[in-house]
Amino acid sequence: MSVLKTISRNIFSNYVGIGGSIVIAFLLSPFLIHTLGDTNYGVWSVIAALTGYMALLDLGVSSAVAKYVAKYKALDDYPSLNKVMNTGLLILISVGILLICVSPMIASGMVRFFGFENELGETVSKLILIASFDIAIFVTTNVLAGAYFGFQRYEVINAVNLSVGIMKALAFYWALSNGYGLLAMGVISLISNIMITSALFLVLKKIEPKVRLNPARASRSTAISIVDYSKYTFLSMLAMQLVYYSDAFVIGYFLSAAAITIYTIPWSLTEYTNKLMLAITQTFVPVFSQQDATESNQEIYSTYITGTKFMLVLSNLLCLGILANGDYFIALWMGEKYAVQCSALLMVLFTTQLIKGPQLLSYSILLGTANHKRYSFYNFGFSLLNLMLSIMLVQKYGLIGVAVATAITQITMYGIVTPILTSRAINSSLTDYFKQTYLRVLPASVLLFVLLKYFATVRTPDSYIILLSQAAAATMVYLVAVYFTLLDSSERKIINSGGRRALARVF
Repeated sequence: MSVLKTISRNIFSNYVGIGGSIVIAFLLSPFLIHTLGDTNYGVWSVIAALTGYMALLDLGVSSAVAKYVAKYKALDDYPSLNKVMNTGLLILISVGILLICVSPMIASGMVRFFGFENELGETVSKLILIASFDIAIFVTTNVLAGAYFGFQRYEVINAVNLSVGIMKALAFYWALSNGYGLLAMGVISLISNIMITSALFLVLKKIEPKVRLNPARASRSTAISIVDYSKYTFLSMLAMQLVYYSDAFVIGYFLSAAAITIYTIPWSLTEYTNKLMLAITQTFVPVFSQQDATESNQEIYSTYITGTKFMLVLSNLLCLGILANGDYFIALWMGEKYAVQCSALLMVLFTTQLIKGPQLLSYSILLGTANHKRYSFYNFGFSLLNLMLSIMLVQKYGLIGVAVATAITQITMYGIVTPILTSRAINSSLTDYFKQTYLRVLPASVLLFVLLKYFATVRTPDSYIILLSQAAAATMVYLVAVYFTLLDSSERKIINSGGRRALARVF
């Protein structure tokens, strides 16, 4: 199978899985907020932020497993592949056991930090204990997830996650509708992760019978290789978690749990957009790893250009759409009250995402070619700066100060540092890169934004039907403009060929 077909298949699979999870979250979020209330939903967001930090206990091992599984699969070296998986499994089982042992101390510290009292404090403490078991299972399962990424079997992970996600959402709805609260949601989340682990293990035995899982077969030399690769990935993971989840802690400490809910609404939209971007970039890591092992930097650069174009088309479509009509969308989704409270936050966060989204592909190159060391240090430094700025600005400017702190650091990191590091890693021209991608997509992007604003002035998008119809009309014009201004002749031929095949299947 060609590189393009492999990438296309994996992207489609990721979009079905992640798109489905976003639809679930989109439908469920208003119900959770209005049923739990701002304070309890803020508490749930704090727990989610804490589990986000606990997920760091993966230590970057899953990314190392993905990297080496892709490599050894390409070389048909299953003995080495099994050593990687079993060593990763032993590492993460040990980490999970340690987490469960220290979870009571974590729970006590969190309750004191936020000043939760009486029944609420007891509930939070129990939730953290449940979440610790949940994350212990999650990090262990990451070895399986990393293997699936390395095998480029994204459809399995997405099918399992989406199926369990639907059941989890229905269970949340049933529990809250019948008077159960946060603890029931925690138990449901734990059971869901157990189901995911079981399903991934059973399917792996069928599709890759040469894989043998036995932590006793772990290798010390393999552990050294995994740690050598994963330590820098872990640093990047820590940086990302600081950026994404520290805001909830800062807001909860300096403002209130209810304020977290206001921030979470626009933040969750950027997170959905980020997931859609990651759905693409994740599929490129094993591809770049294979190209690094068997081909030249020129082939990597060619894939990089094509991938960046695709990232720009989608990122600009999503981000400019929200920047143009985000207030109308939140008013329909959550209510007018939240549209007013979230408007400025939405603008700042999505301007940041507009810059960051396409450059997530650059990080995939650095991972796939094992050139992510310097990136990791820069990313970690900017994440610490983000945390410090958030603490400083929240006290004077409130929620908008937290958003601005994120914007300053993330735009610098992804708008300047990341493309420079990537161009150096593959010995390519940064000027040519921007000319072939960003400069060529600019006219279509401006046209998209202007059209969306114009349609909104002609007819206020005060219903989903009007909002979606205006978005669809602007998107069609945008894609036509992209076809002629962004794509080169070879890329247009691929699009034309794919379109003809699709029509032939229909007719």
